Amino acid sequence: MSFQVVSNDNELLLKISGWTAALTMRKEIKIPYTMIEEIRVGSYKFPWKTAVKRTGITTSGHKAGIFMIEGKKYFLAYHNANEIVMLRLKEHEFDYVVFESGNNEQFVNNILKRCPSINIEKT
Repeated sequence: MSFQVVSNDNELLLKISGWTAALTMRKEIKIPYTMIEEIRVGSYKFPWKTAVKRTGITTSGHKAGIFMIEGKKYFLAYHNANEIVMLRLKEHEFDYVVFESGNNEQFVNNILKRCPSINIEKT
C-alpha cells in the first residue's frame, strides 16, 4: 500500500497509489481544513460485523478502501491499527478518513497550526 499525506495551505491532499489506488479507483482525496471537525489519533478497531465493503481489501493486517459503517462512509488505508489518524469530516464525500501515520504527533501539530479550533482526541 502506498499512501502519502501532503499538507498544503488550505487542504490536505491524500495521495494514493499501488493496489490501494487500483482497488479504490482513486489517486487522491482532497480535504479542505474547514471540513475537518475532529482528529482522533491512536488505535482503531475495525467493526467486522457492521462494515460493508464498497471497494478495497480487508485482511487481518491490512485495510484499504471505501466502507459503509453504521450508515457513515469511510475511507480506510492502514496496516497498523494502533498507529492511525482518524479525521471526522463535515460536508465531504467521506464522513471519516482513517489512515496510518508514521508520526501522529507531527501530523496533528501541522494541522493545528492551520486550524487551532479542531478537536483532538487520543484513543
